[in-house]
Amino acid sequence: MKYKRVGQTDINASILAFGASVFNNFFKDSNFNYSSESLQNIKNIISKAFELGINYFDVAPWYGNAQELLAIGLKDHDRSSYYLSTKVGRYNVEKPVSEWFDFSYQKTISSVEQSLKIFDTNYIDLIQIHDFEFADDIQQIVTETLPALDQLRIQGKVRYIGINSYLMEKLKELLELSTIRIDTVLTYTHLTLDDTSLLDFSEYFRSKGVGVINSAPLSMGLLTEIGPPNWHRAPERVREAARKASDYCKSKGVSLSKLAIHFSATNKNCDITIVSMSNVKLVEENVQALDDLNENEKNVLNHLKEKIFGPLNYKGYGDAEVISYKNKMGNN
Repeated sequence: MKYKRVGQTDINASILAFGASVFNNFFKDSNFNYSSESLQNIKNIISKAFELGINYFDVAPWYGNAQELLAIGLKDHDRSSYYLSTKVGRYNVEKPVSEWFDFSYQKTISSVEQSLKIFDTNYIDLIQIHDFEFADDIQQIVTETLPALDQLRIQGKVRYIGINSYLMEKLKELLELSTIRIDTVLTYTHLTLDDTSLLDFSEYFRSKGVGVINSAPLSMGLLTEIGPPNWHRAPERVREAARKASDYCKSKGVSLSKLAIHFSATNKNCDITIVSMSNVKLVEENVQALDDLNENEKNVLNHLKEKIFGPLNYKGYGDAEVISYKNKMGNN
């Protein structure tokens, strides 16, 4: 495992990080709950992650019971042996849509306090403002959410502050507006085989001294052999390209998922890459994906980039999710 300093923080994280959104069963291959068998599976997955050098774990209140389940998996591991990242602002997907977002000062404080309690810890390494593009007004982030997190940082409950958004223009806007130090930015599915638009912003992020966290190298299931979940927003032309890529990889005896993770996690333009892993075997395979590729794998990867995904020039689905959310709110 290789490690990298995240921006200007003292976080020396494994370049492949564990994403605990999987514990809320967002993806086709996950089925986690509080049964003794499932809890043991979680402990085994986390222990294997530690064994193979993963030391960074990412989660959020939005992911249902994922914080609680991750806490169970981490319980037997020394707190100083890993970095913990969670979020504020976006809350339990199982609640009514009107309760999904709250960027207020008080809710931010109470959310962090709740996370501290769940993980039975007196500090969280990185707290991130989750998908702040959904706020009614970005000024609320500037005047309430960030000041709340800064106060928690002063108290020692939060070590670093990050911001998350699918829309990288929004990340740039908030970095320009904030007078409070922001330590990291996170975006997802923008440094993948099908979408490399993070590269358009990486130089700017570096100039601001922030760590760059890349999430979802498998493009939320798109770049896997089993395909994306039903809720995936990729347009049909991208889905079709992913199917072609999967078929081509199979014909060459190569794993599409392995190439996708290797492409993202070894890219010098991000500090760490977060991926979900639903079983011990996947942890092993994903870590192995960091190794140097053989000649066949290199040739297949180049084919995918040049012949299948490159011509798409895909830059993501824009603000479609924000629009969908506002429509749902309007119908309530």
